[in-house]
Amino acid sequence: MIWQSTYLAEGLAAAIAMLTLPLLTDLAVCIAGNLRRRRKTTAAKVQEIRLAVVVPAHDEEPMIARTVHSLLEAGCTPSSVRAKQDGQAWQVPVIVVAHNCSDWTAIRAAAAGARAVVLNHPHLRGKAAALRFGFDRARDEGANAFLVVDADSVASSNLIAATNAALERGADAAQCRYELELPSSRPATARERLRVLAFRAINVLRARGRARLGFSAGVFGNGFAVTDDTVERVPFTVDSICEDLEYHVRLVAAGARVEWVDEAFVHAPLAPVRAAQVTQEARWEGGRFFVATRATGKLLAAIFRGNWRAFEMLAEAWSLPISRGVFALILAACVSVHWLHVYAMAGAVLILAYVLEAAFLGDDPRRDLAALASAPVHILWKLAITPLVLRQSRASAEWARTQREVHTP
Repeated sequence: MIWQSTYLAEGLAAAIAMLTLPLLTDLAVCIAGNLRRRRKTTAAKVQEIRLAVVVPAHDEEPMIARTVHSLLEAGCTPSSVRAKQDGQAWQVPVIVVAHNCSDWTAIRAAAAGARAVVLNHPHLRGKAAALRFGFDRARDEGANAFLVVDADSVASSNLIAATNAALERGADAAQCRYELELPSSRPATARERLRVLAFRAINVLRARGRARLGFSAGVFGNGFAVTDDTVERVPFTVDSICEDLEYHVRLVAAGARVEWVDEAFVHAPLAPVRAAQVTQEARWEGGRFFVATRATGKLLAAIFRGNWRAFEMLAEAWSLPISRGVFALILAACVSVHWLHVYAMAGAVLILAYVLEAAFLGDDPRRDLAALASAPVHILWKLAITPLVLRQSRASAEWARTQREVHTP
């Protein structure tokens, strides 16, 4: 049905534009940033960093050893090695917080070489609670900076060195590349490639683009590091299911900036396209909506105080997922308002450029682009889970382990 150019059509056009503008603004920033040449980092060391890796874990017995082994290979110190002695270099510990676990996560972590601590508390259910506990333990051991790595992830061999370097140069916080792994035991499906492409676009392309333009790169909850001084200034008192986005909002509103570490990464397995992924997507998207509603006032106040980075943070907080943005632009084509058609065409160009940039960041751009054939199915799937997303957009949600294919070290 073609909408007539009436007040109703104009109102619908304005609603579509307002709904998609944050997304298109964020895409424009990241595209422009990625086209800009990377500047070489030559800043001298300005602070002494004693880093500890904190691994929050909830029922991660099948994969925790793989994570610990990768961290030890990246430069962390096994728990069997004695603590730092006078005159020796700082030894980076791996502290696994086994939080409300019903399996052998703590035992597996300790056997792999981590310092496993157990947190069992019926009223402390979120990942953020486990992180606060881990930060306190690391601080007690002498650390003044904390690197968060999820319990199902693999770290690059240079992760510790690259993170240390960023923090030693004076960064308030740092975020490395965070990507998903395609299944290794079988060929990946088109939808799986599409999900990995979308994840890379959000967690690599957007972050790198923001950082190159001087904005804060972002916090993704995995591969994120922060100094104790920053935690003192901006306490980690976040408890939503999207604690990473919520804390990033607080950092930016307080004038802090997250530096991008492009040369190091963490990888995590892709959740299967079943009930586990439906739950995971709904929790993330619903949590983002909740955080955005709470963040708007803080970010507007920061903008009025002259904090220009808060403007981009506001666009990030209210950005629709790409799939929903594409659906909104398709809807725009059905509304008989000329200016909206021009707006939709400009938005389509931005999205196309964004997808192409993300594809060419991967190892197999041809297959990633071919996977776009499954995009209509993904968009319909996103629309179908909308009721679940709305139910998840509440103040807090229980931390639940996402079921994935098991990887053994």
